[in-house]
Amino acid sequence: MGFQKSVNQMNLQEFRPGIRSMAEFGDKLVMACMEIGPEKEDAGHQHPVDQCGIVIDGKIQMFIGDTRRMLEAMDTYFIPAGVIHGWKTFDVPARILDVSAK
Repeated sequence: MGFQKSVNQMNLQEFRPGIRSMAEFGDKLVMACMEIGPEKEDAGHQHPVDQCGIVIDGKIQMFIGDTRRMLEAMDTYFIPAGVIHGWKTFDVPARILDVSAK
């Protein structure tokens, strides 16, 4: 709760194979810093809540519905509730800061 270390100094833990993260949970929001390893992919999923974020480092290709974009450091995204979305990394890891409603 409160202030956190720089996103470059956070102690990320293994979340899934190839994905490390650290999350803070509030009553209505979840903030997660994630590092997704190279050559990883999420073919698509959806949530019942809005989600948004910013790419901190690296690059990641994301799709939201029928729209696909390559995102790099300081690019942002917004995913409306219920919309299918996914991502793919390439030769370098991608670090993102992701926020979603709870």
